[in-house]
Order: sequence, then C-alpha cells, then structure tokens
Amino acid sequence: MKKIFEYDEKVKVPDRVSLESYLYSLWREYKEVWPPKKEDDSLNKRKKYQPFLMFDGDLARARNYAGFIHFEDFKVEIFPKIFKNTVDISRDHMHRHLFYWLSYCNRVKFPFNQAFLDKCEIYELPELIIYLFANQIHEVVSTQPYSVYEEVSEALQTPRGRINFTRYVDLISYCNYHQIDCDYEPFVFDNSLNRTIKYCTRLLLSEARISETQRLLNDIIFVLDEVDDQVCSPSQLSSFQISPIYGDYEEIVHICSMILETQVYSHENYDMKNWSLLFPMELIFEEFIAGFIRKHFSDTFKVEAQKSDLYLHDDPKTFNLQHDILLTNKETGEQIIIDTKYKPRWDLESGDSKKGISQSDMYQMVSYAYRRGNDKVLLIYPNTSEELAEDYTFVVKQGDTDGCIRIKAVDVPFWSIDGYLCVEERLKFKLGQVLDGDF
Repeated sequence: MKKIFEYDEKVKVPDRVSLESYLYSLWREYKEVWPPKKEDDSLNKRKKYQPFLMFDGDLARARNYAGFIHFEDFKVEIFPKIFKNTVDISRDHMHRHLFYWLSYCNRVKFPFNQAFLDKCEIYELPELIIYLFANQIHEVVSTQPYSVYEEVSEALQTPRGRINFTRYVDLISYCNYHQIDCDYEPFVFDNSLNRTIKYCTRLLLSEARISETQRLLNDIIFVLDEVDDQVCSPSQLSSFQISPIYGDYEEIVHICSMILETQVYSHENYDMKNWSLLFPMELIFEEFIAGFIRKHFSDTFKVEAQKSDLYLHDDPKTFNLQHDILLTNKETGEQIIIDTKYKPRWDLESGDSKKGISQSDMYQMVSYAYRRGNDKVLLIYPNTSEELAEDYTFVVKQGDTDGCIRIKAVDVPFWSIDGYLCVEERLKFKLGQVLDGDF
C-alpha cells in the first residue's frame, strides 16, 4: 500500500472520474460520522465536493485527512504531516500516536482501548483497524451475549401477546379466519443488533488478510451462529436502545456505524470492495487539546469546547463566533480563549517577526477577544521537532487607551520520537506553565 503524508507528494490515480464519484458519496456519509470542525454552508450544499484529495489531471494529493482510502485498485495510506520530516519513522510509531490522540477525542470517538493496540504487530492501518474492531467485538459478544425483548408480528392459530385487530380484519377478508394476527415480544438472541453485528463481521472478514484477525472474526460468527444472516443498513442503528446492563454494546454499535457508513458496497452482500476511513486532523488536534485540558486542568478551569454564544452583530444575530476552547478560572472568573492551529511552523526563523502566524489568524483572534471583552488569547500549534519553538506574545493596543489584547503563540508536544507515552507528561508540564504563567 502506498504511504503518503498530508499535503505531500502526488500519487497517480488509475481512474479519476470513478474515484472522485466515490469520494463525493463518502463525504455525504462522512459528515454524519465525523462532524467537521468548521463547515462552510456553501460547500455543504454542493453535491460535487469532497475534502479528502485534490486532483491535478491523473494525479492526486492528500489534504488534511489522515487514514486510508481503498477504491478498487487504488490503495493509499495517509499519515499526519507533522511526521513527514522525521527520518526513518515507522508506521507503527505513527499509528500509536494516532490512537493516543483519538483516546482524548469526544466528537470523534474511536471505541477501543490502548491495551488492544499494545498486542498488535500490524503495520498497515486498514488491517490494524480491522483487528482492533474484531478484538473489541469478540471480547464483548463472547463474554456478554446480548438477548432482548423484540417485537414480532405473526399470524398464529393460538393467540399470543396482543391481537392486532386491524391486520386480523385484513386476514378475514382473505378467508383466513383461522389465523390470528398477533404482536408479541419474546426474549430472543436472534435480534436486530446481533444480526447487524454478524453482518458487519462478515464485511470485515471479506477484507481481513491476517490469520489472527480472521480467527477472531470467525469466532464471532460462531458465537452468533443462531442469529440469522441479514443485510443491514446504517439507518437501523439509530433504532437500537441499549439497556445499561449491556453498556459495552454502545461501543459495538459505534463500530458498526463506522463500518456501514464509511464504505460503499459492491453488489455482493458480504464484500467490502471499497472501504475508507479518514480522520480530520484539524479536528483531532483540537479535540485532543480540549480533552487533555479537561482531564488534567478541570480542577482549575471550566473547560468549554466549541463555545459559540456570541455574534459580531446582535440584531439580527449574524457572524457567529466559535472559540475552539474557552477556559474560565473557577476562582477568579478570568477567561482565556484558546484557538488550536493544526499548522506546523516549519523552520521558524528568529528573524520572522510574525512567528509563522498568518495575518488572517491574527485578525480572527483580535475579533474573538474584542467581542468577548477578553484580553488573553492562546494560539496553540503542534511541535515540529523534539525542541519546541519559543513562546511569543503579541500585544495589540486598543486605540489610544491603555487597554490591550495579548495573543500568545506556543508550540506544544503533540508527538515524540520517543513514543506517545512521553507526550503525556511533556504536554502536561508545558500547558501547566502556559496556563499558570503570565501572558
């Protein structure tokens, strides 16, 4: 499988028209699974739009989505751009960072734990994800079989449950006096959720190539042997109501959602001919930082992600402002606006007075602070190397008054060549310095 990075080299596409059509359909499903960070309404209304690849003739280049695309003979794995200048970095190293980031995400949920990942020695992301899906499903269905009361409508000779008189009258009109149409709810193992799980398992089995993964998937099918084989659709998932005693199945439903909603089927019932899974890295970075602050600093700060209660113009309400993260000190009430920028500042030179920050980003931060009546803004960037760039504070004066807005730009540890475990302590230390210090 071809390995590329976001906004890096171009790859040759065998059939651009078909691939673009597939990506358009993928984007329509994608918006329901991975909520976009900030979506332009005009793009949302366009039928022929997709944010994954940009094309130049028969060449394609990845945008800011990491993951993989499987479309017929076109197979490519896309890695985060922050790794592209690191020499001899392994796929496994990048995969472990990706799943570490996902563990802190709320809007982008990936339902399995790090312990599963530590057992793996699989170096292609599609196979790794199938293995992790299989491991999670196997652990749940084999230790906690799911049975539920499920309504059945059936014509019987002996009444059972509730008699459906409307349908019974219809039967009488066909001279079926002896058949009584009943609605009843038996406690069954062969239920809609188990049929969906079995169907998704067969889909994964059609793509799995590793023997251990195939064994897990076949074990799941064996456990669900009494369950009917039935083709399922994503629309069925919203109807499942999971009892609290089966709480682990909530994650299984989410796995089934990702399997059914992020791939396009061939005409074969159990063949995932085309399957892709892509992660919006801007959203991943924002969610990771928000989740990390929420976990480690919520004793000091009230953490509000995607705060969007203000407008530039109030009557009528227009030009909504949306902060990535708004922190409010629980003791003093002092607020800090945080905006995450998934824009690595490569080769930052000491003579660069702008410190790698775009002018439009500065305008955005000033409008945020001015409208909220706040004087502290924090711009957070991912590190580009083990050595972080120096913090820098821009002071924006408010006319001839003494008031000013302070915008602090910082690099934070988002990855490390020493492994994701090192990121945890380094990031906690760095954010503690920044949030407790002066701007």
